[in-house]
Amino acid sequence: MSPRIKATVLRLVGVGWFVAICIGGGGFGGFWLDRWLGLSPTFTLLGLAVGIASAVIGMYWMLIAVLKDVSEPPENPVS
Repeated sequence: MSPRIKATVLRLVGVGWFVAICIGGGGFGGFWLDRWLGLSPTFTLLGLAVGIASAVIGMYWMLIAVLKDVSEPPENPVS
């Protein structure tokens, strides 16, 4: 496997982790606020909504950058 393909795969794995952390963090933060304030499930749902929105926006920009790099022709090394 070429280094360029490995780099692309690692970037896509990073996108997946980003999405998981955004959604999980939003849900956990909302759940924690609900337990602290006693307003179940208000902040859990709000945290999930914010997490999903930030995950979608961040994923969009990350995938645009990956697609831009993939669409460029590979550099030819000088022999």
